Amino acid sequence: MNAVVDKARRDGKPVDVKGVEPRLLKNLSLDVRVVLAWDADNTDVDLHVIDPNGEEVFYGHNASYQGGAITRDATGGYGPEEFALKLAKPGKYRVEANFYGHRQQVLTSGTGLMLWLSSGFGTPTQQDRRTTIRVRSERGARVVVGEFEVKP
Repeated sequence: MNAVVDKARRDGKPVDVKGVEPRLLKNLSLDVRVVLAWDADNTDVDLHVIDPNGEEVFYGHNASYQGGAITRDATGGYGPEEFALKLAKPGKYRVEANFYGHRQQVLTSGTGLMLWLSSGFGTPTQQDRRTTIRVRSERGARVVVGEFEVKP
C-alpha cells in the first residue's frame, strides 16, 4: 500500500489516507521484490529464491544471511507468496516454484503461475517484469520461473 501511496503522490494524484495510522505510512523501498501467485484455488505452490551465495529461501528457510525474507507459506487459495530484499548483493538470483498439491479435485493437468519481479521497488526507478508459465499439477514438480542479475 505504501508504494502505491508514494507513487500517487509523486504523480500528483494524492490518495486519501486519513483513516490510516500515520506511523504505518512509510514507504519501504526494496532492491528486490518477487511475488508468485497461481490460477487454481485451494492449491499449494512454494516460492524458492536462490541468491548469489547459493542460499535458498523458501517456507522452510524463510530468511537469508543477506536479509532476504519470504512471507508465510500460502497453502490454499491463489497465493501469493512474496520474497523481499532491502539491500541486494550483486550477482545472479534464480526464482523457482515447487508445485505441492491441490486440496480439491481438478480437471486440468497444469496450474498457471504468475511471477512479478521488481527491482527498485517503491522508488522512482522501479522496474517490473512479469512472467506467466504453466507447471504440471504433479506433486513435487519444480520449475525455474525466472532469473535476474543485480549489478554492482
